[in-house]
Amino acid sequence: MPMTQPIPPRIPLDWPNRRHSRNVVVGTLDWHVQVAGAGPVVLLLHGSGASAHSWAEVFTALTGAATVVAPDLPGHGFTRGARLTELTLPRIAADLAALLVALGLDAPALAVGHSSGAALTLRMALASQHAPRRVLGFNPSLVAPPDIYTRVFGPLITPLATSSPVSALLAMMANRSGMINGLLDSTGSNLNREQRARYATLFADAEHVRGALGFMAAADLPALLNDARRKAVLCSFVIGAQDAWIPGQPLRDVIARHLPSAAIDTWDGGHLLHEIEPQRAAGLVMDMLNNDRPDGSTQK
Repeated sequence: MPMTQPIPPRIPLDWPNRRHSRNVVVGTLDWHVQVAGAGPVVLLLHGSGASAHSWAEVFTALTGAATVVAPDLPGHGFTRGARLTELTLPRIAADLAALLVALGLDAPALAVGHSSGAALTLRMALASQHAPRRVLGFNPSLVAPPDIYTRVFGPLITPLATSSPVSALLAMMANRSGMINGLLDSTGSNLNREQRARYATLFADAEHVRGALGFMAAADLPALLNDARRKAVLCSFVIGAQDAWIPGQPLRDVIARHLPSAAIDTWDGGHLLHEIEPQRAAGLVMDMLNNDRPDGSTQK
């Protein structure tokens, strides 16, 4: 049986939505998950290198109408116990389903993901058990990253770089070198000082660095997309017009080829749309909960 304990002591006292944090042990994973509200289940999944904190304002805006669940993914944030070999999309999707069962919750009415978290929601939707009824992805990571991203991160996503000693060194260097601010600036989203401080806290943790790099290394997008083409998934995507991390036209081409029925909307903004415009993001989630199809204009 899973063990739960409200507000894990390892969560910083000033962490967003800390009062909704709980500790849930399922198998080898010691999850940090935030849960609040009542109604249909909405699952919020962050991208690689982030944590549940990235949904902080969206989470709060939704709790009046839904049961909102925002976990730190395995290898990220304050979730513990993940092995590098278990950071694949299918394995994490299965782990998330087990977490929802442990929480006593139904399958999500809507799974919302950002970047690689959006890829994960799609993998969950392809599962046979506890699959979300529909998927919403913000700047979904469904294409190879641009050359500049590969040049910066490619050398890090290796067995050597994801080893514990190198991850510890990267964590130590990250804030001293200004690397975190440089990474955040490169998203095309202008985060404020408090938002940046959250990422600095995360990247000071060697286990988080190791998990984020391991998650990126394990993503098998061709397999995911091939599976998605064989099964209809009710999904919608929001693309940032100024996202420098996920190239817009290649992404549109991939969606058209593998998910031709998906709705696509374009917002002004960079990669971290949901953090810059949380009320708009929450409003879109509410529209999708209240309507059979997303409201508003779409573009293909």
